[in-house]
Order: sequence, then structure tokens, then C-alpha cells
Amino acid sequence: MKAGTVVLLAAGLTLKVVAVAPARTNSASPAQVLSQLHLQPPGRTPVARASSALEQLRPRLLGADRVSELRPTRLVRVSGQTVVQFEQWLDGHPVLGAGAAVVEDAGGTITMITSTLRQMEPGSRQTRLATLERARQLASRAFVSGGGRSRGPARAGTAWMMFGTGPALVRLVTVPGLEPLGDFTYLVVDDPPRILWVFRRGPNALGYAYPQNPAVGTYEQVELPYLTSVEHLVGDNVTVYNCAGSDQCGTKQQLATPDQDGNYLIEPTGANDPVNIDDSFVEVQAYYGINFIHDFFAGVGFSPSPIEVQVNYPMQQPNAMYDGQGHILMGQSGSIDLAVENDVIYHEYGHHVFGEVSSAGMFEMDQYGPVTHGLAINEATADYYSCSALDDPELGEYFAQQLPAYFPDGYLRNVHNDLTCPWGLYGEAHDDGQIWSGFLWDARALLGQPVADNLYMKVLAAFPGTVTFPAVTQVYLDTAAANLDGDTVNQLRALAEQRGITDCERFIELRRQPHKGFVFGKEILGQYGSNLAFIPAELHYFMEIPENAYHLSLTFTSRPPEADLAILVREDQRIEHSFSWTQGLQSTYDFMISGSQDLDLPSDDPLFRPGHTYYLEVANQGQATGEYTLAGFVLVESSDGGGSDGGGGDAGADAGADAGADAGADAGADQAGDGQPVCDDGYGPAWDGSKWVCVPICKEGYEPQLDGDTWVCVPRDSGCGCAATRPAAGASLLLLLLGLMLLRRQRG
Repeated sequence: MKAGTVVLLAAGLTLKVVAVAPARTNSASPAQVLSQLHLQPPGRTPVARASSALEQLRPRLLGADRVSELRPTRLVRVSGQTVVQFEQWLDGHPVLGAGAAVVEDAGGTITMITSTLRQMEPGSRQTRLATLERARQLASRAFVSGGGRSRGPARAGTAWMMFGTGPALVRLVTVPGLEPLGDFTYLVVDDPPRILWVFRRGPNALGYAYPQNPAVGTYEQVELPYLTSVEHLVGDNVTVYNCAGSDQCGTKQQLATPDQDGNYLIEPTGANDPVNIDDSFVEVQAYYGINFIHDFFAGVGFSPSPIEVQVNYPMQQPNAMYDGQGHILMGQSGSIDLAVENDVIYHEYGHHVFGEVSSAGMFEMDQYGPVTHGLAINEATADYYSCSALDDPELGEYFAQQLPAYFPDGYLRNVHNDLTCPWGLYGEAHDDGQIWSGFLWDARALLGQPVADNLYMKVLAAFPGTVTFPAVTQVYLDTAAANLDGDTVNQLRALAEQRGITDCERFIELRRQPHKGFVFGKEILGQYGSNLAFIPAELHYFMEIPENAYHLSLTFTSRPPEADLAILVREDQRIEHSFSWTQGLQSTYDFMISGSQDLDLPSDDPLFRPGHTYYLEVANQGQATGEYTLAGFVLVESSDGGGSDGGGGDAGADAGADAGADAGADAGADQAGDGQPVCDDGYGPAWDGSKWVCVPICKEGYEPQLDGDTWVCVPRDSGCGCAATRPAAGASLLLLLLGLMLLRRQRG
């Protein structure tokens, strides 16, 4: 058909057809421009109307082709008109270079259609092609050999391409380059595969987002890859909805829309400031963040399934969570919106990955009561991969910035720590998980990020259904042995032993230095809490009372008063619990005490008897979640008739045995014969090489040091970034723990 020919359609419409000369290649077909149209097809949206118009004109555009599908890919508004762009698909694959653009004016009338659609003949298709993995490997090698540097894994797809002999399937492999607009797409044909051509891919839609969070940098222009919608933030990996403050997100909306160029350049200011409950900026932030972390995991060796994110989700306290069913809820609490923090988005996505890769459970009940080491490992995994993806060991800086009174260290959690088991346990999963995430970060420093991240993904898949610290450590070391050399595995084993995780149990020997712990209240069971006399803590303690002990001291503090905490005690055997549907929780212990004890031994009421070991466990008889400290020691008769400290683990001796010099006499020492001194509260005995002195008991990460004639606590020069305080809970994750993250944990 020649330019200027007038065609009469069955609908009585006339159109002007302009034929454009074909390119000099047998893979292209003539482009057509159908102009001076006045089509008003049915449909409530531009996409619906454009689709109707193409269906009306299908015989003209595709001839006898009844198998091709036309999919809308982009909507562009410019100069008062709307353009809907389509791709041609066949048998679930796009046809390379084949598509159409439908132009609509401001009144909803279609005025022009441009088309490069191809008529696909059913009998002439060539379908032999290389596997996706072989094509991906070939393209990646070509990219690297050409001097390219990749920012992530290669992505492979399949498309139809027109050759002189007809359409054939080819592989399109895109290697994301590190430099801007450095993505290259390789066209791979046949089997065995060969590269036919390569071209540089144009940019994705653009948007504004924080690469990390507002506390560590400003928002930047970023790419928004994998979009499958032309109107909203819907893509291959994530669909984003805006709750706009509706209760439990009962009204899901999509407020973010593209500009005339198809971009989402929405700045976090004015009406789109995240302090508002209905801003659309956080939709873009969430879409960017999920695709970034998805590609990160794809590079580690696992491609997670698509997920839904709900932003501006109303919550009473700042939080975010993964519901275990493919939904991430990014909470808005007052003016605090956690959707601007990629640390938290990545953490929640880590739970999604953990659930898809590992069969490990999260909650267990053994003979000693509740145990959440599985949940702790889950939390640690989410923390570790979030921090690894951002190459930053501190998680939740923006969260902490909003609540400085609760998080004075400036972060929510830190995977670069020196916590060990069992003394580093707290009895709450987010906190206890830092022991495992600390080990993973140590391993990352040893192995390098790519090797460590990939190795741990293999470890996750091999986890048993019931998880303990020793079990996951064994799986890690065995997996490392199958993938790394012997010397490296020995170094990893040494790191695990330093953490105490190779034989970690939740039984802690009491010391003079108080240990802090956590226990749920009855409120966790709602209306069924009244059926239990108490809820036992996860952690257990023990202390030995030698035959020659003459004094016992237990120091117990608790908060808040509504928690109503007490201590279960059992002589020579661990406290045990069992659960039955008919009788509920059954506990085996000898007696209960409600507070501190300071007893001369033997006492008139011998609850504690020399020559026995006592096991202790905190129990919560109240409604509110509680926190406690517990310390203990005994004094024993020395061989020369004097007194000495015979209990309490290290009894503070490791707090400064080499502290040196002559001090501490004025620190409150009451010398008992020639043995260790009895020190004032807050001090413990230490040997300076010539005599016993009283030195302060310092917080974790600190050590005693003389400043003139006065003992002070100073940070250890360990380079670990440790802090004197640690929060109890995190930015997470399960409805069970929503109210806990503001509980400040002061590590003694």
C-alpha cells in the first residue's frame, strides 16, 4: 500500500496510512503511521481505550496473525496528550522490536497509531536455543573480557527475533554495569550458544529515593527497574500500595504516578514529606529498595519470589514487619515513617528470603520452657544481609535518630560486636540474634563479602527444622568444609568458639556482675493469660554453694512493677516445664523467692544449703513484659580461717586482674582475713600482682583503669565499636513483638 491511500473500514471510519521505507535488514518490517484518526473506542482509562483501538485495527496491523498478544508497557503524558506504548508477545515471550504506540488527545480521542508489529506465521518458528544459564555465563564472560565491571548478576530472558527464514527464539542477557547507563544486553542464539550482537540498554524509569536512609545521606535520583505497569509502581519483583493511614490498610491505594516522561521524580517535601500519612514518596522508596535487595540476593545465588509492600501502614509505635505471607508492612507512627529506611526494608525482606530458603522453625518448647533461638537466627539473618547489602554494620540509624532517648548509640542494632554465648544472651530474639550476626560479620571480614554471603545462603538451605546455636554452627562449619580450604575452615571454627556458639546453652553461671534478662508478660496470651500462674523466662541461671560457704548474696532488680517478677529455684536439678492441652503449663521447682537475698549460711530457714548447686529462673506473674537483673556470689572460709569469694563465676576478677598499682583500698574494701575483700556494691575483688584490691565492675566493652588515685571505667581498646547500652528490641517483624522495641536494654 502506498502513502496517501484511503481505506474504508467496516466501522465507517477513514484513516490515512503512511508507509515508511523498511530498514535494510531482513529482521525488520515496515513501520506504519496511521494518522488523522478520530477514534473514540470504549474504555474508562487511556490504556483500556488504546487496547480497544488496537483490537479494532488488528486485521490492518497484524493481518491473519491471531496468536500474537499486545501488552501495554508504558504510559506517557506530554503536551496535553497521552501515549500508550505496547509490546507484541507470542507464546509468553516478547517479539524483539515489535510494538505500537497509541496517541490520545486531551478529550479522549485517539488521533494516531504507530506500529512495528510483525505478522507471526505459526509454521515457520525456530525454537532451538541455549539454556538460560549457559547464555548467562557466555554473556558475563564477554562483558568482563571487554573490561566491564558489573554491579549485580546478569539477567536472562527469551524473545522472538525476525530472521530471513522466519521468527526464532533468542536469549537476551542483560549484564548490569557499574557505570551509569552501563547495562549491556547480549543477543545469544543457537545451541551451543554464540553471541550474535550486543547493545547498550537505555535507562529505566527514574525516581527519587534514599540509597540508605535520611540519617546517613540525602535522597538521590535512582533507576526503577522491572516495571510492568504503565500507571503505577508494579513490577516483576514487587507491587507497592499506599495505606494512607487507613486502619490495617483496609483501603489500599497507589498514589504515585509517573510524569510525562514515565518517571517518578517525587521529592520528599511538602505534601510528599514522609511525616504525612498519605505521601507518595515512600511508594517510590519502597519500590526502589525491594528491587535493590532482590538483585542483591539474586547475586548471592537465590532469586526470591515477588512480594507486596504496604507503606504508610498505621502503627501505634514505630515498627515494620513481614507477615510471613508475602507482605511487608512499613509502619507510620505519628511523624515517624520507617519506609524511608532501607536498613529496615532490607531486614524485612530478609525474613521473606529466610522463609523461602530455610525450613527452620522459630519457636520451640523444650523441657526447660520456651526457647526462641530459631527466631533469633532468623532475626540475625535479616540483620546480617541488610547490613551486608549496604556494607554498613550499623542497622536502623534513622530509626534511632527519631528516638534518641531509647537508642543513644545512634543505631538499632550492630552486627559488628563482641557478644558471646551464654553471657551475651538476653532472652529476646532480636537481641540474642546479635551473637549469630556478629559471627557472620566476623566470617565476612575473613572471607570477603561475596564468598561469605554466598556461603551463608547455602547454609540457610541446610538448616534443620529445630534450630539451636550449636546446630546452626555445625551446619555452617560443615558447609564451609565442603566449599573452602582446611585452613580457612579452622579459622572459622576459631571464630565460632570465641563466640561460644559451638556449645551454647541458655544456662548462665551467676556472677557479681549483674546479668540482664527479659521475660514476656501474661498480656502476650491475651484473654488466656489468666490461665497461667506465670510465664517463665527463656534464660536459666545456676550457682554452686561450696560446703565451706558462710554467706550468700543474690541481687535481683525488676521493672516495671506491673511485671510482678519472681525467681523459681530448684536444688541440684534444672527447672523443668511441660505443657499439656488438659493441664496447661506444668513447672517443676522447689520454691519461689520474690526479691534479693543476703543470707548467712547455714541459715535458720535453709532455703539455700552449702554443698549444693541451685538453678534459678525468673517468672513473670504480671501482665506487662518485664526486664530484670540478677547477680549472685557466695563467701567461703579460706584455708587459713579467713574469708574469700567462692562463687559468682569470675566474680569480677576479669574486671581488672592486671589493673596494677596500689589502689582500691578507699573503694570500700572490708578485708576478711588474708582472703579476698568484701567490696561495696558496684565493686569486685581483683589481684594486682601483690594484693587484693576492689575495682569497679564495668559494663560490657569497658574495663577498670586508675585515674590518679581513683578507679574509673574506660572503653576497651578492642576496635569493636561496643557500647555501654543496647536496646532490647528491633525494627521488626512479628506482631507478637510489636510493643517491645522501645524497651531500653542497659547492659551491665
